[in-house]
Order: sequence, then structure tokens, then C-alpha cells
Amino acid sequence: MKVGDIDIEETIFDITSELLIKYGVKGWNMDDLAKESNMSKRTLYKIIGNKEDLILKCISDGLKNNINLISSFLSGSKPFPKLLEQFIDVITDNFQDYVLKSITAIRIEYPKIKIEEEKFLARRQQLLLSFFNKGKKEGHLHQYANPETIIKIVYALVDHNISTCDNKTDFKNETTETLGLFFKGLLK
Repeated sequence: MKVGDIDIEETIFDITSELLIKYGVKGWNMDDLAKESNMSKRTLYKIIGNKEDLILKCISDGLKNNINLISSFLSGSKPFPKLLEQFIDVITDNFQDYVLKSITAIRIEYPKIKIEEEKFLARRQQLLLSFFNKGKKEGHLHQYANPETIIKIVYALVDHNISTCDNKTDFKNETTETLGLFFKGLLK
């Protein structure tokens, strides 16, 4: 086993996700991770650093994947109304259960992670702003639809469902219902 081995890192991230789901942020430590992964703590520190580094990497990887997915999806050639309808799935399918269970506690416990998350969210917001501006420019959205306000509402709905849903299935169902209704109201 060597530092930087992708398979080992993925295994550690998977175990970390399970620990976050099962115990939350504070309910486990590096000793627990070492035991679950059958590695020494020393090896874990060489591979991933400390607990904050590990959680930051998990969150960052998820956010990078999310941004890449959104960017790829929004650059598609489908008409805006169809993209808007399918965009709900892009939003809801990309969430991990450990994020739903732990993101609020992670933001409080690790301010460095919150700062990194905000950088990704700013990039995602730019992608969404471009998308909704395109829809408005092409005449698909009602005149009263303000792209900045749309994004604030989408974020508020998603954040609300993150804090109230217990798992990915509940999150998907709740978010699909509320965003579906909201997006239908925006289209001409």
C-alpha cells in the first residue's frame, strides 16, 4: 500500500461515508476509522491527513463532481424547458446520504470546510445564473422571473430539504415535488 493509491483512498472515503451516516461528525475518530479500514492510524495519517482533511476531501470531491455534472448537463443541446424539467434530477441524484446526515454539523465543526464549500457553491451559482439568464433571454421564463432570485429560492428549498430529510430518497421526493412546482410556475 502506498500513499496516493486511488483504491485505498476510495476505500477510506467509503468507510468515512459509512461512519458519518452511522455516527455523525463527532461520533467517531481516527481510531475508529483505522479499525474499520484495517489500517494503522499512522498509515491513515500518511494517506489522508487528519479527520478534517479527510472530510474536506470527501466534500470537495462530491462538490467537484456536482459542478462537473451540472456544467455538462447545462451545456446540452436540449431546449431550455426540457433542460429545466430534467435539471431537478441533476440536483437530487447527486446528493450522498452522508451529506444529508452531516453537512450542518460539518459546517459548524470545521469552518475551513465551510469556506471551501462556499467557493464551490459560488462556482455552481455562476453556472445556474448563466442557465437561467439563457432561459430568460430566449423568452422561456416569465417576465417577472429574476435569475438571481430563482437561484436563491432553489438554494433555500434544497437547504431546507437537506435539514429536514433523513435520507436520499426522502430528499429526492421532497425536492422533486417542490422544485417541479416552482419551475413550472416560471415557464411561459
